[in-house]
Amino acid sequence: MPKLIIGLTGQLAAGKGAAAAYLEKKYQAQTFGFSTPLRDILKRLYLEEARANLANLSRILREQFGSDLISRVITEDIKHSSAEIVVLDGIRRLPDIALAKDLPGFNLVRVETDEQTRYQRLLGRSQNADDQQKTFAQFQADHQAEADRQIPQVMAMAQYTLTNNGTMEQLYQQIDDLITKLS
Repeated sequence: MPKLIIGLTGQLAAGKGAAAAYLEKKYQAQTFGFSTPLRDILKRLYLEEARANLANLSRILREQFGSDLISRVITEDIKHSSAEIVVLDGIRRLPDIALAKDLPGFNLVRVETDEQTRYQRLLGRSQNADDQQKTFAQFQADHQAEADRQIPQVMAMAQYTLTNNGTMEQLYQQIDDLITKLS
């Protein structure tokens, strides 16, 4: 039986990371994030893990090595994973999904959350160094950034939806139901 691959897409602070963390904890899934290689490079260069730095590094790497560079790396990581469930966290661009969608067992899942809830969640976390100082206008502008423009197109391709406007328990129940359906 092929491994179950769950690709998570959604707008900034929709709950993709929370869904991935739950899948790791409850189902021993292995997660590969599209930002992980970028964060690794920024750490190695002793640069701040801010959205602007992530976006710039991503742009430079894609310009030099192809728009599907990170997707190629993650696809190879998935192929070598021994986990029965693998999560691709943070699919943002059409090239991100181009290779993954052809992997056996791949399922694209969109995480939807209303804008105000996402903004409040962003302020409450510290994933990026600049998250907590962001105004609502800056948060909305982030959706127009190059790194985020294709997210609605990717979300439209999803086969399944998790609605994350309620409690964590409600999100977890939806994930459990999805795993049951896909197993």
